[in-house]
Amino acid sequence: VNNMAAAASDVNEVFSRLFDHRPFLRGEIEFFKKEFEEKRGDREVEQLFRSLELITEIKEGQIEKIVNSSDDNLPRTIADVQVALHMCEDTLDTESKFNCEELLAKKRAERSARLTAVQQDVQEKLRLLQDSYQEKEQSLRAQFQQLEKSAGYI
Repeated sequence: VNNMAAAASDVNEVFSRLFDHRPFLRGEIEFFKKEFEEKRGDREVEQLFRSLELITEIKEGQIEKIVNSSDDNLPRTIADVQVALHMCEDTLDTESKFNCEELLAKKRAERSARLTAVQQDVQEKLRLLQDSYQEKEQSLRAQFQQLEKSAGYI
């Protein structure tokens, strides 16, 4: 029975050495924690204090400067924006004048009237040319008849 208990104890010890990693892991975790804390030190605390100092400085000094600067520059900026807005509105008004359908219809009517006038002018000049040609033709026929009479062909 004693041997059996010793064998069980030995098996238990071998099993715990092979499969129970808690003591090893505990040691590794403690080592990692110690290394991590030593390397980092109070870096986060220092960064928090630096952030607090910056926030306090901004709160005490910079906000007043920003408000004063805004009071000085905002009226001019607003005026510049209003001028730009008026310029944009003028541009849009000018564009709407050019895109107006009435204006387009008026321009089409003017072009049509000019085309009609040019066509009438061309027709008139063509009629004058034809009349001139017929007059010359009749004049030449009369001249040839005169020549034929004087030559005795008629």
